[in-house]
Amino acid sequence: MGLVRKQAPQQPEEVLPEPPDTGTLLSQLDDPDPDCRREAALGLVDVAEAVPELLARVGTEEDPRVLESILTTLAARDTEEVAGGLAVHLASDEAVLRTAVAAALATMPQSVPALLPNLLAAPDHDVRVMTAMVLADLPHPEAHTWLVKMICEDPHPNVVTGAIDALLPSATAEDAQLLRDAVERFPDDPFLRFTVNAALPRLTGTA
Repeated sequence: MGLVRKQAPQQPEEVLPEPPDTGTLLSQLDDPDPDCRREAALGLVDVAEAVPELLARVGTEEDPRVLESILTTLAARDTEEVAGGLAVHLASDEAVLRTAVAAALATMPQSVPALLPNLLAAPDHDVRVMTAMVLADLPHPEAHTWLVKMICEDPHPNVVTGAIDALLPSATAEDAQLLRDAVERFPDDPFLRFTVNAALPRLTGTA
């Protein structure tokens, strides 16, 4: 009589829990546990109806990790509604919020260009400085052109310096005269002059 191989006992199939529905996720945005709020924000990434609620949280969420998750979810949509709702925070008094929003906008090449005319003409020059930060990382073929426009036309030296900083990683020798002209526009601004003088040797090959 031959040996009969015994079959290994079958492991019970793991049953994954049902993902929370939209209503549950939205209610979890109010949870006192930041990890719960963070998971809720990330879980709403494909839920269009959650956009107004998430936008409302951007200015009130105090935990930076939760805020980052909210911005990640919103930026993934890359719509003019989201971009416009985020751009208002470029004028915030909170540096952390301004910087986080600028980073999110910089990942939205489809919707941010429509905002640029207003952002570049914003009365608050700090908003224009933040706009230069957005353009520094915006993956759009016209980003360089917009930064050149800021350097040539903006009346505030801090904005021009910010635009130069944003331009430098992609600048070439062809931009050298643009930077020299900026120094001539603001001859009394030492920081702008320092920024340009530090960059020119690399651009012109004289470093």
